[in-house]
Amino acid sequence: MKTIDLKNSLVRAISMVGLFGISYWLCRFIFFDMHGMKSWPNTLAMVGLTIIVVATIYRNHIIPVATLVGYMGGFILAMIFNTDGIDPGGGGTNNAWIIWGTVFIFSILIGIILGLISKQRYKNTKV
Repeated sequence: MKTIDLKNSLVRAISMVGLFGISYWLCRFIFFDMHGMKSWPNTLAMVGLTIIVVATIYRNHIIPVATLVGYMGGFILAMIFNTDGIDPGGGGTNNAWIIWGTVFIFSILIGIILGLISKQRYKNTKV
């Protein structure tokens, strides 16, 4: 691998991790009053960071972007479409975590599929 390619990959990886960190900070701390969740943003952030690092190691450029979009997009959609309810015991419930997690997972899956399609197209044009 050329040193310029390595430098570009490193810059891309650092910028994706940095942007993901900013989006985590916004969702977890700044917008905490909107959702009140402590561990769910942390769990999604750990999964997302792992996916970004692994995808970067395998030189995939689509999955880290899809992960970032899924994290923030899932949060935004969850805050728009969540509903409050009451469980049979009288406690409060909310489905924001389900919406956020579902959008996050589907976004990553779409990124994986697009990455595979992109890789296949690259192989077909190279031959």
